[in-house]
Amino acid sequence: MKKFVALMLVLGMTVLTGCSSRAEDPGPPPENVINPDNNAENTTQNENSGTAYDGDILENAVSVRIGRDGEKEWSVNMYNNAASTTMLDYLSGSALLFPTYTYEEEEGFVAQSVRGSYTRDDETTVSDIKAGELCLFSGGQLRFYFKDIAGANITATPVGYFVDTEGLAEAVQGAYEANLGDTWGVDVYFWITKTVD
Repeated sequence: MKKFVALMLVLGMTVLTGCSSRAEDPGPPPENVINPDNNAENTTQNENSGTAYDGDILENAVSVRIGRDGEKEWSVNMYNNAASTTMLDYLSGSALLFPTYTYEEEEGFVAQSVRGSYTRDDETTVSDIKAGELCLFSGGQLRFYFKDIAGANITATPVGYFVDTEGLAEAVQGAYEANLGDTWGVDVYFWITKTVD
């Protein structure tokens, strides 16, 4: 998944198949999850976006469950920028299984390269990161921060943030530990559902 999808989400965030209700065993990730680099043909933004923004923030744009067996629904607000719009265009109202292949405990984030054509117009320098923030880096890497990071001084495009952050770090760390030794090399899975049209 070179370019996103999303979140935030995103986180991305996000472009995979899944189901809107949990099955006993969702099975292995689909091919485009396992081998995202083999799907380079799907790298353009959907021209027919139905996403409507009201102001600078699209509230509760995405619902996220952390981990393959996650049950708690986390709400994610998205910013009104081109990167967020591109990510939302890839999502649907069904729960999509989104893998992250990078887990950085010390730096407090999980990351994955995501589909989409992204400009750097909304890029900014962020001094301090707050837990729950979603940022898109040049090259299409989407990072979800699950810890506060003071003095991060990153250059990225903020795309959204988790509304509730209580227990967030523990949920991500628990999902990571439960997924150690994953057949597909995924560090943490997320179920992502678009909740806006």
